[in-house]
Amino acid sequence: MKTIFLVTFLSFCLWFCDATGNKDRTAEKLSSLVSDTIDYQSQIQPILQDKCSPCHFAGGKMYERMPFDKGETIIDHQAGILKRIKDEQKAILIREYIRQHAK
Repeated sequence: MKTIFLVTFLSFCLWFCDATGNKDRTAEKLSSLVSDTIDYQSQIQPILQDKCSPCHFAGGKMYERMPFDKGETIIDHQAGILKRIKDEQKAILIREYIRQHAK
């Protein structure tokens, strides 16, 4: 019984370490693939239109307070926006845009 527990425990540890390592390497690879200058209209706005429409775009109930068709809004409200973007590739792209355009 102890042997089965030990083997199971070690297998879990190896799996967890590998999963964590791969995630970090994936993030590094994605970061290195990001273009030099990220364009808001062609790269960031489509992500936000998919996740934040119709509220934050023209005619939406949140448009007047937080218009997501303006890049400045993304920089000013980055914490809240990044909480809602679950896809890691898209989040990396948005973080890089913010890093490039933050004052």
